[in-house]
Amino acid sequence: MSTSQSISELVEEKHGDSMSLLHSKSTLQSLREQEKKALQSINKLTEEEMTHIDQWLSILYNTYENLEYPLSHRVFQATTYFDDEQQLWYKQMNAEINNDWPCFL
Repeated sequence: MSTSQSISELVEEKHGDSMSLLHSKSTLQSLREQEKKALQSINKLTEEEMTHIDQWLSILYNTYENLEYPLSHRVFQATTYFDDEQQLWYKQMNAEINNDWPCFL
């Protein structure tokens, strides 16, 4: 009888672990969707926005902070909003910036 209780408890514990894993996956998926929406809300830089680059960078900074986005990913993600001319600038400055978010700002 003791053995059957142990097996029953193990099955119940394993079921609990599976449910916990499913909940964690669901939560992670939800967080990824929120991140995707927040990043999509950032507009690609236009010539007009270049004159107000501080404002654009502030929006970008706040978005990354709210998402707790890793510092190591911020520069790359920011450059995805650049047009061709800005991409060229980034390629020239890449070694100096060296994926350093504070340096990029």
